[in-house]
Amino acid sequence: MAKRDPIGVAILGLGRSGYGIHARWLSQQPGRFRIVVVADLLAERRARAQREFGCQAVGDSGALLGRDDIDLVINALPSHLHSPVSTQMLRSGYHLVCEKPVAWKTADFDRVVAAAKRAHRTFVPFHQRRFSPSFE
Repeated sequence: MAKRDPIGVAILGLGRSGYGIHARWLSQQPGRFRIVVVADLLAERRARAQREFGCQAVGDSGALLGRDDIDLVINALPSHLHSPVSTQMLRSGYHLVCEKPVAWKTADFDRVVAAAKRAHRTFVPFHQRRFSPSFE
């Protein structure tokens, strides 16, 4: 994977977290990050992202596999898809940020971690409050 400036990002799921947290923040970091593509089942969400972020949009996250313009995938799909899709993206060679919960079972979480290690990719569970005083 080639080093790029800005970092090419794919966002899976454009619900509250994918759109409201991740896409919003990334779009405010134009020199550091560029939203390359989003994946969401809902056509209106895809159209909105294309208008607002100037990115491509697909209906299925599987359409991202094999692309070489993506450095980082953010998995903000519904929770039951976090573990299997995260594992798939890591195995495909992408660095990954995954919304919480990463998995519902420890064994599934372990599979995600193992996939990251085998692929030599960074995997980070997302937790936006980890530095807030009430959480620390």
